[in-house]
Amino acid sequence: MTTRKERNFNYILLNLASFVLILFFFIWFSVDYYRNWGVELETYLKSFSESLSYPAWTYDNRVIEQLVKVMVKKKDITFVSVYDDKGNKIITSTKEFSPNLFDQIFGTKHFTKTYNLNYADTFVGKVTFGYVDREPREFLQVIGLVLASLYMVIFLLISNLKKNQRLAAMVKELNDMNSELELAFNELEEAQNKVINSEKMAALGKLMVNIAHDVNTPAGIIYSSLTEQQNRLNSVREKFQSDELSEKDFLDCLNTITQLTEIMLRNSRRITELVQSLKRVAMNEMTQTYSEVSIKSLVDDVLNALHPKLRKTKVEIVTEISDDLVVRTMPGAIAQILMNLIDNAIVHAFEYDNPGKINIKFEKIKNKNEKEYLVLVFSDNGKGMEPEVQKRAFEPFYTTEPNTGTGLGLSIVYNLVVEILGGEIELESAVGKGTTFKIRIPVDK
Repeated sequence: MTTRKERNFNYILLNLASFVLILFFFIWFSVDYYRNWGVELETYLKSFSESLSYPAWTYDNRVIEQLVKVMVKKKDITFVSVYDDKGNKIITSTKEFSPNLFDQIFGTKHFTKTYNLNYADTFVGKVTFGYVDREPREFLQVIGLVLASLYMVIFLLISNLKKNQRLAAMVKELNDMNSELELAFNELEEAQNKVINSEKMAALGKLMVNIAHDVNTPAGIIYSSLTEQQNRLNSVREKFQSDELSEKDFLDCLNTITQLTEIMLRNSRRITELVQSLKRVAMNEMTQTYSEVSIKSLVDDVLNALHPKLRKTKVEIVTEISDDLVVRTMPGAIAQILMNLIDNAIVHAFEYDNPGKINIKFEKIKNKNEKEYLVLVFSDNGKGMEPEVQKRAFEPFYTTEPNTGTGLGLSIVYNLVVEILGGEIELESAVGKGTTFKIRIPVDK
């Protein structure tokens, strides 16, 4: 039978062990969270820098100014400065940052990062970002308060083992802890939504860069054709002025100019189609409103916008969509779902370089209550998923490619289908036999 002194000693040891464990967890969690925050922010800054390369190359200051204004609105960013290839400042956008009492107590730091802007292996300038780490420090402060509250509850629980009459006080402390945990959870959820929105903006920026690369080829053909056309016209003019122009020379010139004009018209139409597809996809991304939409046209726009990325792979995409399939839904959400599924398949199912096929099928069905649904069946014949990967596929930040992926692609798909569109999503996969996503979305009337 233990004495009162031994029991008190055991209580002290238990309290000390609890304190050490919670302190260790807080230190580990703080270091890991701060590092991940830095990695995610740097990834976002790099992605945004890539989106500035083409405007900097073309000296399109209006586009640069618009992109910089969007970037400086991010909570952690304090300023963005863009320079040309000669070091001359093109634009600077600054957001006022005034250190408050929190910053002074917890040592909020100010950082700068500079990235070179390269387009087509050519240095076209650089961009400098200024940012602070107030947000992760605020978040870790909340976690620290929660863990401190947790330790206090444990301390009270151990103390109440000696005095049962203080049980009511312990319950009250537990209720207080639950309230603080709920508050922390809400803040975590809000932070996750911000990261998801940042990921969507970064994806849109990458899409713009890819389209810009794809426009280069027809633009170069048009330039070459114009140059040849000018040379031929100059040659004919010189012969005409010197009375050496023959009928054959004139007819050859007409035929050549006709051919070159057809080439330029064909490539101009290609550029127009690419730009229009990007414009429609971008507008859909930015506006989450319901409207009547042709699903086939929407899918064609998405595939056109992704063409620069798809043509670098060995993946074939086959669609099965009726020309008259028109529904009232959120076209932006549907486009985002499709883009993320295609990107996920390229990266994970085929690992970029492997050949394969993606099948996209849309149809409209009715249930027993005559309620209409838009059904998407998205399947690939890639490497498939392990059972454990399937279970966690829709978890935020879960990825099997930590060096290249953010783990947000399928999480965004799930959020759009279930939370935004009120639909359902099913995942079927087998190792070596591919993966199928079945999505059912209620049609708005």
